[in-house]
Amino acid sequence: MFVSHSTKDFEKVRLVRNALEDSGFRPILFYLKCMENEDEINELLKREIDARRRFILCDSPNAQASKYVQSEVDYIRSKNRMYEIVDLSSIDLDSKDTQDEVIKLIKPFRVRTNVFLSYNNNVDREIAGIVKKHLSLNGFVSADVAFFDSQDWYRRYGGQDGMFQTVREVLESTLSNGYFLFFLDNQSWYTQGELELAYEIAPNMILPITINDSNNFPPFLRDKNIVNVSGMPSNEEKAKAIVDALIKFDLNNNK
Repeated sequence: MFVSHSTKDFEKVRLVRNALEDSGFRPILFYLKCMENEDEINELLKREIDARRRFILCDSPNAQASKYVQSEVDYIRSKNRMYEIVDLSSIDLDSKDTQDEVIKLIKPFRVRTNVFLSYNNNVDREIAGIVKKHLSLNGFVSADVAFFDSQDWYRRYGGQDGMFQTVREVLESTLSNGYFLFFLDNQSWYTQGELELAYEIAPNMILPITINDSNNFPPFLRDKNIVNVSGMPSNEEKAKAIVDALIKFDLNNNK
């Protein structure tokens, strides 16, 4: 997560950074007083922006007057990336409730970070693991309920009804503040069950994914924007594209 800010707002930005870190994000901030070459600074910032997928602008009169901040925002826009805004003017450093105020400001970012990953564990375990890695790198927390064999879940959950009750509980918790990523290509009876539950709980939070250009999807997903990563040459690149699509989906849902 790249945080664009003015160094003149250091005290307020520090509070935002600390709150983001406490919420599981990995914010990147730059204080470039050791560098004097403007071209060198601009190239460094561009490289860092290119390497990030989520952006926050700490907005203030100082930020609006900073040529570096405005240059960062312009470059983020030129890359067709979206960014979220923290209005620093609403932070009162002298208030006894300052910490609560900052937490309230970042709450919209924090509450949308959960992701339920629905996939066929026997076929898609490898790419699901890579997607989870990139979700974590981008501030998301992933959950799934992947069952390795039928006897195992019968013993642990007391049969199919018990298993799906567990799935429902995990989904309700996740989708109250997050998203449902559904792999279309290698569906099984239990991923179809997860999908039906997710559609019942939060139909607008479903993001369907096709890894191998599958057209095997239920009719009720036809109105969804299906993310197709079949053209990517490797699982690593597919995983990055999936997470990029999720970030865009997240930001579009919360404009």
